[in-house]
Amino acid sequence: MTTLELFKKFNYSEKDLPLFELAIKHAEALKTVPRKSGDTFFGHNLRVASILAENKAAPEVIVASLIQGLNLDDKTIAVLFGSETAALMLQVDELRKLTFKNKQLQAEAFRKMLLTTLTDVRAVLVKLAAKIDNLRTIAVFPIDEQQRLAREVMEIYAPLAYRLGLDRIKSQLEDLAFQIINPKKYREIFDFLKQSKEQRDQEIKKIITEINAFSSEKVQIISIKGRSKSIYSIYKKIVDRNYNLHEMFDLSGIRIIVPEIKDCYLMLGLLHEHFEPVEGRLKDYIAAAKPNSYQSVHTAIKLSSEKIMEVQIRTPEMDELAEEGIAAHWRYKGLKSEQAFEKKMAWLRGVLDLQKENPDFLETLKVDIFGDNIYCYTPKGEIKELPKQACVLDFAYLVHEQIGNTAVAARVNGIFVPLKHTLQMGDIVEIVTNKNQRPRRGWIKLVKSSRARQKIRKSLKEYENLPAFHYRELKPAYRDEQGILVESEEFPSATCVLAKCCLAIPGDEIIGILTKRRIISAHKTACRGALKEQERWIPVNWKQTYNQKIMFHVRADERSGLLADLVHTIAAAGFEVKEAKAKFLGAQTAECSFSIIPKDLEQLKLLVGKVEKVRGIRMIYFE
Repeated sequence: MTTLELFKKFNYSEKDLPLFELAIKHAEALKTVPRKSGDTFFGHNLRVASILAENKAAPEVIVASLIQGLNLDDKTIAVLFGSETAALMLQVDELRKLTFKNKQLQAEAFRKMLLTTLTDVRAVLVKLAAKIDNLRTIAVFPIDEQQRLAREVMEIYAPLAYRLGLDRIKSQLEDLAFQIINPKKYREIFDFLKQSKEQRDQEIKKIITEINAFSSEKVQIISIKGRSKSIYSIYKKIVDRNYNLHEMFDLSGIRIIVPEIKDCYLMLGLLHEHFEPVEGRLKDYIAAAKPNSYQSVHTAIKLSSEKIMEVQIRTPEMDELAEEGIAAHWRYKGLKSEQAFEKKMAWLRGVLDLQKENPDFLETLKVDIFGDNIYCYTPKGEIKELPKQACVLDFAYLVHEQIGNTAVAARVNGIFVPLKHTLQMGDIVEIVTNKNQRPRRGWIKLVKSSRARQKIRKSLKEYENLPAFHYRELKPAYRDEQGILVESEEFPSATCVLAKCCLAIPGDEIIGILTKRRIISAHKTACRGALKEQERWIPVNWKQTYNQKIMFHVRADERSGLLADLVHTIAAAGFEVKEAKAKFLGAQTAECSFSIIPKDLEQLKLLVGKVEKVRGIRMIYFE
């Protein structure tokens, strides 16, 4: 098949073919220009153009890929191929000059490439397609050079392709780079997929027949086909989930294309009626699209006790935009496509704006743009993208700077957690704020995203420039023996006292409530009073070490020798009793109070356990 026949195959219009033919004719001048890989730049350009055609890139992108490397001036290109192609070639040539050979050059190359993406994203398409061909023709290079180029693709170009919604190109780049970086593991997975292909194909054929049978009269299916996961995506699952390759039960999936959004949900309902869904695997990226504008409904169904099949349901437009990303943008000029495209570009502008004054531009960019990410949700279902290992505080600053500045905790999937809690894919996060909170220097080390780090630094400067009366630290307001057992990381200078309504003892699960007197009252998490004021909760925890005097109280049945028994028990737990006294409360009840100096939390738990075994004990509490 000739290159022109290939272009016809991918439905380019008849008026585009003469331009492609003219570009190929001029590119023939590169037949005598060798590449390091041993072939010519003419052959390279033809292959790059074919890759772009397979991904349905715009005609001017195809032309630019064919004539790159020619010594044609702007005016000549404009006359031959049009002013739009001439403008695009300026950006393509700029990207061809970029080098990532050392860290200093990397940072500058990053900036230029991302700025080019904003200026004319089509130029990046040519660069990405060229990287695919480079990896396919890299075998003649020394191993260390192959490894360097493969790592560059894995760290920079494949993640950028993902960001631009180029799923097919991203997968190709990852698999090619992985084959070079870890050839043994690549071959192991490749051989396993090859050996199990017939069985997997039969399973897919069977499940497609079943789906067509039960849905034919209820929803129109435009297409339904099986899909194999990429080798690198399988490898990542093996590593992330600590699986053995033979334990992977979802190596294949099915993609169902239906006419409209309502049909996506209708098909989802039919699937869940006929198959048992896998708990926790339903993801609605139509209602809440991924930040790279990807839309689809994902679910997983059980075929047997061991077999699982992943299913994606989407409309034709969603499918093309998911597979081809910005490469498909030129074919969709409607409002929805424009909004999706602008969302990608606005996100990128925001990242670059944040990094303008950042001395660690390269490293933070690798986290924000090129690192592994997770997706979490607000209680309203808005999706938020964060770096892997991000904590609650990262999420808070992603929602809004003021939310981050006043964050004290969060409810993640309904469970109360501190700011340092690490988030997982799919978590639903509700940030708990308190107007008395303010950003702290220690937060800079806590967060993973550069966005949060920049916002914290900015807010710290603003707070440091405020007069003292604009905010107050929480000051101790209790006597020395109180406020020793419990602490708050969010309000480190506050006095934390044990609430008298529930009298928590060391080892109980506790939360704090900031009182009007600016004291933190620590309650058992099951305390009825605390449950009525959950919006005021802040995280607190038992201190691990003490070496300070505290008061320990015991209420028990009044009897002769009670005080002596308790003193003996306390001493047996390793404590020196500094002070001991007893009083009669009436109703055959006595209260004994002791002043002790505990070493740590474990010693206090031991004390409670021993005292509870003394005859007649009714209550133990601390101050």
